[in-house]
This record gives sequence, C-alpha cells and structure tokens, in this order.
Amino acid sequence: MKIDRLCPSAQRKAQFARSHQGIVPDQPGCYALVTYSGDVLYVGLAADSIRDRMGAHLDTPAKRKAGPHGAPYWFYYVLCTAPEVNAIERGWMNQAILEDGDMPILNKIYSPV
Repeated sequence: MKIDRLCPSAQRKAQFARSHQGIVPDQPGCYALVTYSGDVLYVGLAADSIRDRMGAHLDTPAKRKAGPHGAPYWFYYVLCTAPEVNAIERGWMNQAILEDGDMPILNKIYSPV
C-alpha cells in the first residue's frame, strides 16, 4: 500500500532518523513507517506520544533494517485524540489488508481493540 492511500491521510512527516525525532510532536496519534518511495511498511498508534513511539522503533533493529520491500525512511503521522487512535490505526490496517491481502510487512499482529 502506498502512503497516499491511507484515510484519514497522514500528511505530516519526518525522516525516520534520531536527528529528526525532536520535530515529531509529543502528542497522541497514528503513524506509519514508510519507504523513500512511499510504500507503507508498518502502521501503529500512540495513545500518549508519537515522538516516544518513533524513538522505540528507532531502538528496534528489525524496524530500521532494509527488507525485501525496502527500509523505513519516512515517519508519517496524523495527530488525534487518545480515544481516536484505535479506530484510525484499525482503519489503516484494514485498508492495507484490503489492498495488499495482508498487513504491512513489519506489523506482526493484528492488535485487538
């Protein structure tokens, strides 16, 4: 799935690098790890801080390395209230499953709501 297909759209982005983590807000939201060319590799949620979640993924070697579909280069996100994060993340996951036949490559579980 391409990043521009997500609804609601994740129009804000930062490079997926420690040097850019500080520009990501310390607020709730949903996010996607995306290749340079726009392929979604992972979708997630942060009920408290998307900045902290970005840091957690940067600390996870499996989320940083290149795979068959490329390496995460962008951290796209949408800000929302904590009660909205589950619905948005579930919607993004469902969109990926409908378009690609499976969850994004780096998502390992279909989280319960």
